[in-house]
Amino acid sequence: MKINKLLLAAIKWLRYFTIAYMLGFANVLNQETKTMDDTFHKIEQTSEDED
Repeated sequence: MKINKLLLAAIKWLRYFTIAYMLGFANVLNQETKTMDDTFHKIEQTSEDED
């Protein structure tokens, strides 16, 4: 029973590290700064060129 709990805890932490690694790697490729809990949607404001 104790081994089962340890195995589940190890799998949980392995998932956390995997998600953090993938998110960090994607941020490097896209040159962005995001976190796992980022709920803020960034809206880029553009202005029309005056010709």
